This record gives sequence, structure tokens and C-alpha cells, in this order.
Amino acid sequence: MWELVVWVLGGPVVALAGLVARLRWQAVRDRRRQETLQVWAERLPLGSEVEIDDLRDDGSRLRFRVVPAASSRGRRR
Repeated sequence: MWELVVWVLGGPVVALAGLVARLRWQAVRDRRRQETLQVWAERLPLGSEVEIDDLRDDGSRLRFRVVPAASSRGRRR
């Protein structure tokens, strides 16, 4: 009897565990990406504009463009 239960439920349980693992991995990746963007944004000069083009699932692409504040344009550091 138990063999039948294991045989019937084994596949779906393994598939569900795989799905949970994949979703957890994606959540960790997204959190790290968010933390990285936050650190970058904190280091930008005040008044700068940030353009982010984030295509994913999972043809992954992240384009991060910073347009300096009007007062800092043309000025060298």
C-alpha cells in the first residue's frame, strides 16, 4: 500500500521541491540585484537621472544609464 502512495505522490513531490528551489534561487538573485542597484543609486551625485532597462525571464539583460545632474554636466572630476 505505501509503495503505491510513494509511487503516485513521488513525482509531484519532487517536481514541487524543484519548483520551490527555483523560486527561492530567483528570489535571492532578485534581492541581490536590488541591493546592488540601491548601492549604486546611493553613490550617484544628487539630481542625477537613472535609466534602467531590465529585460529578464531569463534572457537576462540589465542596462543601467546615468545622466548626470545639469550642474555637473561638462565638469571633469
